[in-house]
This record gives sequence, C-alpha cells and structure tokens, in this order.
Amino acid sequence: MNEVETSILDCNSRYFGFDTLQLMENAGRSVAQEIENRYSHDNKIGIFCGRGNNGGDGFVAARFLAEHNDVTVYLVGSPRDIYTEEARKNYSILKNTSVKSQIILDTKTIQIAKHDIIVDALLGTGIQGELREPYRTLVEKMNACPAAKVSVDIPTGYNTSVQIAADLVISMHYEKVPSCVVATIGVPTQIESLVGPGDVRFLKRRKNDSHKGDNGRVLIVGGSELYHGAPVFSGTAASKISDLVFIACPRSAAPVIKGATPDFIVHPLSSEYLVPEDVSTLEDLAESCDIVLIGPGLGIHPKTQKACQSLFALDIPKVIDADGLRALKGMVDVLAPPAVLTPHHGEFAHVFGTQSVQDAAREHACIIVQKGVTDVITTGTRTKYNHTGNAGMTTGGTGDILAGLITGFGAVNDLFQASCAAAFVSGMAGDRCYQKMGFHYSASDVLDQLQPTLQWCETF
Repeated sequence: MNEVETSILDCNSRYFGFDTLQLMENAGRSVAQEIENRYSHDNKIGIFCGRGNNGGDGFVAARFLAEHNDVTVYLVGSPRDIYTEEARKNYSILKNTSVKSQIILDTKTIQIAKHDIIVDALLGTGIQGELREPYRTLVEKMNACPAAKVSVDIPTGYNTSVQIAADLVISMHYEKVPSCVVATIGVPTQIESLVGPGDVRFLKRRKNDSHKGDNGRVLIVGGSELYHGAPVFSGTAASKISDLVFIACPRSAAPVIKGATPDFIVHPLSSEYLVPEDVSTLEDLAESCDIVLIGPGLGIHPKTQKACQSLFALDIPKVIDADGLRALKGMVDVLAPPAVLTPHHGEFAHVFGTQSVQDAAREHACIIVQKGVTDVITTGTRTKYNHTGNAGMTTGGTGDILAGLITGFGAVNDLFQASCAAAFVSGMAGDRCYQKMGFHYSASDVLDQLQPTLQWCETF
C-alpha cells in the first residue's frame, strides 16, 4: 500500500463501522507490547509525538509502557493544535494519568534527556517531501542520542535526507518499510478489498491556482439518432468533476445534445452515425483531451463498430462502455492501454466468453468494472468490490452515468482509483434516490444526487 491507499483504508474502516478510537487503542497497545518484548522493563523511555494519529498512537503506547517503565511524552506543538479527534481524546486521557509530559515549542533549544529508548511517533505515512522545522532539527537531535530508536508506522522523514535512524519499526496492519514488525490493530484484511468513501475523498483535489482545463478535459464519443440521451447522461456526470466536456456525436444527435445543456462543447460528425471517415477528426480532438469515453448511445451499425475499433488503438486513457463494448468482441488485442471496460455480465460474456473477470483484465492489461449486484473492479492482480446501489439502477441511463464518472475522475487520477470512486458514487446516488422514492426513480434522479453524494464523500 502507498500513502493514499493507507488513508483510503483508514477512512473506509470508519465507514464500515470500525471504532477509530478503538483502532488507535489497539495500535498503541501493540507498540507497547512489541517494545516490551524487545527491550524488557525498567527503561527510561522518551516518546516524541506529533499532532496527528501517529502521535495518538504514541499517547496510547505511553500509558501501557508506563506500567513497567519510566516514560516521558514530548508533544511537538500546542495541544490545541492536535489534528484529529482520536488523538485529542488520547492526549486528554494521558494528561489524567501520572505519565510525565512536556510540550516542545522550540526544538533549537531543547535538550533531549537521557533515555534508554526513544519512540518516534512524530509523523506517519501522510507526509511528503523533506522534513520542515521543527521536525528536522528534532530528528537530528534524536539521531544524535545513543538510545535505541523505535518508529511507529514508518520512520519520520522516511526516504528523505533527514530521517530517524530506527532500530525497530512497528507498522500498523501491513508492511510499510522493509524489515518492519507488523502490528495487528483489528481491521480485517477483507476491508482492503471493499470500496468506500475513502476512494472518493482521497482523489486529487483542485488546486487554488489551477486554470480552466487543469482539472480534466474529457472527450465523449457517443450518441445516435435513437440514443441521444446516453452521452448527455455521461457528459453531465463527467461535468460534475472535470473542467471541460467535449461530445463528438453523429450529426443526427447533435441538435438534441446541444439543447440538453450549455455545459457541453458539441462536435457534430460527418454522418447520421459514426463512420470510419470520422476517426481522423476524433484523433485530433483526443489530442487536446486527457481521456476519451467511447460508446454511450453510438448504436451498432457495422461502420460504427469499425470506427470504434480504430479508436481502441488511440494512445490516450480510454473508457469503453455500452455499444463500444459490442465493437470490442474479437478486437480486444488492438486495445491500447490504459483502458477501463464497463460491462455488465452479459456484455462481459459477449466479449470474453467464459473467462474470469480477473483473468480477462490481466491478459489484456486493462481495468474491468463488471457491473452487478456487487460491482467488481479489477486489474487482474488487484480487485475491489462495491456494494452500493440497488435494483432501481436497472433503469436505462445509469450505466452511462457510471461511465461518465469514471471518465471524469480518470481525467486526472489513477484509473483504478477513479473506477472504484465512480462505482461507489454512482451506487450511493442510486441509494439516495431509493431512500427518497423507493424504486420509482430514473437516471435523471440519480444525476441530481451526484453533487450531494460527492460532497458527502469528500467530507466523510
């Protein structure tokens, strides 16, 4: 797991009902037990704590270690600046015990007392780049001490020019650095494979100094005289996330799509349906975009399928949905990565026969989002499952919304995480509709629930 995946797991564990205060208690107890197993009792121990959850683990460990050791806790910064509720709670508990504690406001003048063991609970996996003050000076002073050094989760400053020279690293839940000890904190490994709000919350955020187009330029190739609504659903979903949505559609669908909303930039193509002669135009459009969605509402005319097959080779991230999947049968080998395929069970069987979802994704180096009662999102080597959604989402247009969300998220994010996030948001928007209307809702109602669902996920 990388830093983002760790944050996703923490958030999703909370969503699935795990008490984060109890998880911190388990983590701190595990740290204390490992230290006592390694170094026995009657030691002078200094525990240096940051203001996040890493520090919270240190506060808990201090309580357990103090039963058989002389423990002093050092908090870097003011207690009122502790970031998380769990860490604040455990600092408050600590202050009501006999454990000694000091607040470090100036690391330049601090004299680190003589300790047998120094515990580094300063910074965890969420920190990137070189250490800043006051941590840099503090780490240098800690390293200068002859005491044994134990890091919680990862050494502070890991993989930077100044990092704790840890003799022992105790990582939570899974291995985060080589030769660490992994502590069990009470989260089943199965939780790692479940999609939740963390998959949305930890997508890339818009920067304050970004400009139009920086947050995603999406091209949707879709629509036909009969199915002009499909690209509208996809485009509307993508527009909730991306800066610019371009829709390239047959000229028969262009007036309706243009009239649906002013949010799209519509490019009418040359014919009443997509034809191979349009491919060069689409290649030019794709050059200015970050990702392309191929398929919603295109229809199954033989010339349309031939044109789609040419688009599969585009050297750009792509999402293949609906009629695009029909054209993929027998042509999967021409699909240029990276690509996301979004079949339901019938569409999957049409393209891949009896092959398993994981085997198909692995063999063809793509991501497959197999829609169903439980959505399966897989690269072949990594698989997650989404349980949001309900039977009301069999209504037409909801698959187009999912494809649009994947495309919108995928414009500026890792495609696997984008697919996980999209599946969760789409299903939860449908669940919100069900709570309000039972099964009596349409795809347009699901669109209306995207914004509140996204906002809820981002603040969970």
